[in-house]
Amino acid sequence: MRRFVVALLPSLFAMAAALPAQAEECTASHRIVISEAQIGHEPGDILGLPAAIADRLERRLAEGGHQVVKVISPTRSRGLEPTMDAFSRHGAPYFLRLVASDLGTEGRPSGIVLLPDRYAPRGGQLAATLDDGAQGARLDAWRIDLSTANGKPFSPEIAADSTRFWESDWGQSLDAAIETVAQNVLDTLECRPLVGRVLSTESRGGGTDLRIDLGRADGLAASDRLIVIEPGVPTDSLGVNLLTRPVMEITAGPVREPINLGEARVTFLGENDATVRYQGTGSVERGDLVQVQ
Repeated sequence: MRRFVVALLPSLFAMAAALPAQAEECTASHRIVISEAQIGHEPGDILGLPAAIADRLERRLAEGGHQVVKVISPTRSRGLEPTMDAFSRHGAPYFLRLVASDLGTEGRPSGIVLLPDRYAPRGGQLAATLDDGAQGARLDAWRIDLSTANGKPFSPEIAADSTRFWESDWGQSLDAAIETVAQNVLDTLECRPLVGRVLSTESRGGGTDLRIDLGRADGLAASDRLIVIEPGVPTDSLGVNLLTRPVMEITAGPVREPINLGEARVTFLGENDATVRYQGTGSVERGDLVQVQ
């Protein structure tokens, strides 16, 4: 059994460098999985904050034309395993992990009626990482400091999904940070090539029909041309990319970089899937990638 120390996957986009440039108008609707915000010390006066942050961000990304196909529970993993799992299980190339910190209040109420309560201003940070499961790569990371607001705790406790919370001074500060993260994600994904997976193959009349998990809802058009890519990456039984692990043991032989297998054209376009005709000479298998040129 051989041991390999490996780096992250090389970019698949280098394969498309020599292809004709895409039209200026970008219509791709990328699939994204979001984690609820991991909060080390969740404030006791705000109920359901991790889910509310993710829900707010989901709506912003949907307004920007993308599809949040799943919101998962907070994850402590700082690596790419959740990203690869999101791509394997949900067909979502992009994974957005959220972390919030220092959201609590510090101070105490005054014990004397005529004296004011003593609370430090309430602030905090919202951090996010955006990963690409098709490449096994981290695209970007952000950390936003919240503007400070009155630090007095909400009394009684307040639901984070309520209008009253988001209209409060601190709720508006958090909302502004969420808006910044959303805009950063939209800017990062703008005009990135649409990437999907081969669901099944069928030999037919000198070519091969490939059923793929992209359709009209993703921005795929009947006139699109695609390239078929063999990832060349070992995965475990859950579809997790083993290249994302710093040290691994495999028996599958040398690790291969992605291989461009040739072009394909759309022959049937559905809402959430499509059939493309591949006439190359390579062997295409279920799980191989397709990328719109």
